[in-house]
Amino acid sequence: MQAQTGSIDGEEPDMFDDFYTFVCPDGGYESGCEREDITLSVSLDDFDPATMAQSCAYRTSAECRVTASGEIFAASRSSTMHWQLLALQPADGPLVQMIVLVEMDGAVPVLLLSHQSEGYIDPPVLARDDTQSGILVHVPARNRGLGSADLVLFSRTNGWNWTSADGLIAQMDKLLPAGFSVSPPVSFDFREGSAFALVRRESDPGCCATGGIAFVDFEQSDFDLSVSRVTFNETLPVGDASQPTLDPYSKTETTEHGSANDEGTHR
Repeated sequence: MQAQTGSIDGEEPDMFDDFYTFVCPDGGYESGCEREDITLSVSLDDFDPATMAQSCAYRTSAECRVTASGEIFAASRSSTMHWQLLALQPADGPLVQMIVLVEMDGAVPVLLLSHQSEGYIDPPVLARDDTQSGILVHVPARNRGLGSADLVLFSRTNGWNWTSADGLIAQMDKLLPAGFSVSPPVSFDFREGSAFALVRRESDPGCCATGGIAFVDFEQSDFDLSVSRVTFNETLPVGDASQPTLDPYSKTETTEHGSANDEGTHR
């Protein structure tokens, strides 16, 4: 059993394209396996939390070592989550990091998450834990250099759901004006239910985002974590004669949009 992914506006987000399958069970790098193959190769037979610090839960022919491990106690569920970070070295590819997250809810271990990244994965953080607003676990991560690869697990019922930075960024982009998009990495703060990121213009070169800054608010429901508002401060070029100068170096225009399901407002 694994936490279920959510959907955005009834559509499957881009995160369902398999961008995070690198080291396969056969030990090869991108050798043709799918996410499900990796999930099925995480062994919970005779699961013992005491071995999480020494033994790789992912069964692969690639070189595997545990780099960190720990546990999180969720008081509102009276359950414990055990996690381990793995370093996977295939014979034909670069070093890959992986996280395995398991919940012990009674006597049966439940696999909540198994995820790989070519960048880095940090230990999971229990950002929220109460009976009213629910539980939220944030896994900070980067992929291929600067790309946000964060993962978020959340629950307000008996089950679990999860989403990724890819899915949340897709929601943010829907709420920005035409011609603008979020430029990862995004700085998430799920304790406060917020984030901020630089914004890219369509004409920007690959190195630089010149559009401004987006401030984001999130809303958690029983089965979804969604972007509820984006406040966009647009940076305008110095010397733009079409607008009065507000600052000797730059000017900003603030645009606020509601949730991805609303029309939004332009102020």
